[in-house]
Amino acid sequence: MNKKLTLLAALALGGCAMATGSSMAQLQASSWQLQGATGDTFTLQVVDGKVAGKGGCNRYFGGITKQGDGVLTLGAMGSTRMMCIGDAMNKETEFLQKLEKVATYSINGNQLTLSDANKAALLTFNAVPAAK
Repeated sequence: MNKKLTLLAALALGGCAMATGSSMAQLQASSWQLQGATGDTFTLQVVDGKVAGKGGCNRYFGGITKQGDGVLTLGAMGSTRMMCIGDAMNKETEFLQKLEKVATYSINGNQLTLSDANKAALLTFNAVPAAK
């Protein structure tokens, strides 16, 4: 009885360990909202080798130069050129500069963390629930 319980526990824990990786499918399955941002001002979406979203007051877009499970390198970002009010332009510029430094990502539940080549976190997002 004790051996069966141990085997069952080992299988259950092993299954959980295999399911914790960050895959491109997970990344592409959601839209992402920057933690701490209000409304839909800073968003991210990855689709078909491209990244796009809102960067504060403008929409941005760019290509993915390297991708894989846990690996994500973005090219230069382009954006629309609407006038931003107050400090919004500085925040947007900082956000886009951080996106260009991304080298890796990890997804833990509904949270996406984009990190640089040294694994230092740059931006953290929450998954946006699908519209009904």
